Amino acid sequence: MVPHEDVRNRDRILAFCKCQKNSKSGSDIISANRVDQLLLGAAYLWGGDQRVAFEEARAILETYDDGYKVLEANGRLLLFEASAAATSKLAWRAAFTRYSGRVVGKLAIDGAESYLDCGDLDLQGFRVIDAGRLGFERRVGEWVLRSCGGSVNLNNPKTLLVCAPHHKDLIIFASQPIGEKGFWERKKSRVYFEISALQPQMARFMVNLAMAKEKELFLDPFGGSMSIPAEAASIGAYAIGGELDPTSLRGGFENMKRFFETGWDIFLADALHPPFANQTIWSIATDPPFGRLKKVLSGERSEEFFSKIILNAGDLLKRGGGISMLLPQWVLPEALPWDEAGIRVICTIPMRAHKSFTRYAVRGRRVERRGSRRSIVRGPNSA
Repeated sequence: MVPHEDVRNRDRILAFCKCQKNSKSGSDIISANRVDQLLLGAAYLWGGDQRVAFEEARAILETYDDGYKVLEANGRLLLFEASAAATSKLAWRAAFTRYSGRVVGKLAIDGAESYLDCGDLDLQGFRVIDAGRLGFERRVGEWVLRSCGGSVNLNNPKTLLVCAPHHKDLIIFASQPIGEKGFWERKKSRVYFEISALQPQMARFMVNLAMAKEKELFLDPFGGSMSIPAEAASIGAYAIGGELDPTSLRGGFENMKRFFETGWDIFLADALHPPFANQTIWSIATDPPFGRLKKVLSGERSEEFFSKIILNAGDLLKRGGGISMLLPQWVLPEALPWDEAGIRVICTIPMRAHKSFTRYAVRGRRVERRGSRRSIVRGPNSA
């Protein structure tokens, strides 16, 4: 469950805000083992399934900052401590976060203490976004102009100041205008389409859950039309897609070639026998073909099939790497050998696909195995 209001964190959040305001160097809020300044960050989440948006945001922050902390998740507002790099990547990568950035102020709606610190922001062309639609754009905009100067630009702003309801106050955070992330363009411009393929926004969600990272190897062993590898390539990972069906492989190749010149590769291979050496892949995200599998797999055989996928993933992943996988409702996530594969399950998200069909998005991370397991022998053509 997404945590709701935590009163114990409220004073900590406000104290952290004041610390940021009063510290010029920020040295008093840098942990001894951190080289990047910690920020109080905020994200305003998607209005759909907030658990999906919340877990995606957590995964992105963890990708760039293992020491991040969620301070509070209250409705659609997420408050967290993280490095500047992690905070900026969240805004750029997330599929289900509307706005995110550094907290710069608090406006007390009831007239109590308020503060604003926009000293390092470019306010020559800013726009106020009232995320809660409470009618505070003008009030906040006039307050910023009086306190910090600058000018308003509603059409082409350099900086967005987003105000979101937080208890009886408004939290104000600075967000960069990101623009479109290409989801619609990649959807309508596909050369090859499969009805079971994930939509680009959901594919990006899976890539983010798997903690894909720029210049690191990413693998989808059930690539199909390559919707998931396409999203991995779009964030700068070296995206690799595997597929056993030649028709899907050719179509997926055309899709990738249409969108990207470099930074990807696809191969014809059985997902249960991927041609890679152990501990060479940083992240794996995949959506096995449920419809086709249900016709040939049931009960114990279905569990055995998914178990092999997970054990393979445990061999392929580098320590610390991430995995995300969609499972059908007839496979219980807790019955699969995550521990044996050396994968720590971080979250399992029930997701309704249509009517009564539910599937599970499982997010995990490669750790040390409990006990020992004999590595899979891949054959002479393994990398």
